[in-house]
Amino acid sequence: MRPTSVFSLLGSALIVLCLPAHAHSQVRLGFSAELNRSTFGGVPPGDANYSSNYGTGFAGIIEFRVHRDVVLSIQPGWIQKGSKVVFNQDEEPDSTESFNIEQSWATLPVYFRIDSDGHGFYAGGGVSLDMLLDSELEHEGATVDNTDAFEDIDAVYQFTAGYLRDSGSFSLFLEARYMQGIRTITSMNEGLIANVNVPDVKSNGLRLVAGILF
Repeated sequence: MRPTSVFSLLGSALIVLCLPAHAHSQVRLGFSAELNRSTFGGVPPGDANYSSNYGTGFAGIIEFRVHRDVVLSIQPGWIQKGSKVVFNQDEEPDSTESFNIEQSWATLPVYFRIDSDGHGFYAGGGVSLDMLLDSELEHEGATVDNTDAFEDIDAVYQFTAGYLRDSGSFSLFLEARYMQGIRTITSMNEGLIANVNVPDVKSNGLRLVAGILF
């Protein structure tokens, strides 16, 4: 499915869900912090494998209850993503080369959360539009900027499941998120690692998010 189709579908769903919003409208604010494990999806270059990087993130939260059982959540924030790229991993240890790519992204996700009574277990999902802030490549102790090797914009599916605890004047939540990139993020004009260009790289990873809502 093309990204434009995804956003059109998301917009149509939002319009439908907002039709009864006047009867259930409720606005909540909050913030969250996370730990994540990310890697690149797609086909790696020859003799190479992708392995996980670990990062952090934080976000502000604006939520609207647009239906009795549906919450629309907008969560602008910042997140670290990236991947390790390991060459010759299955060969002799002395021949293995590891490249570590660390990236910072500004992120603007829109989520739907399905819950029945504003607390307890829930599930949901959405789409995130991420903007690349910087990217660095580390190899054998040397670090270089490789921001130009990547596109400025990433579009990512997000699938969520979590638990919301109501404590009266505020609520706490713990949430797991799976992210899957929709579009290729490597630039066709630059090499990803040295002179090796990888044309089919997408974001991929798991996130553990904790937050508070007021």
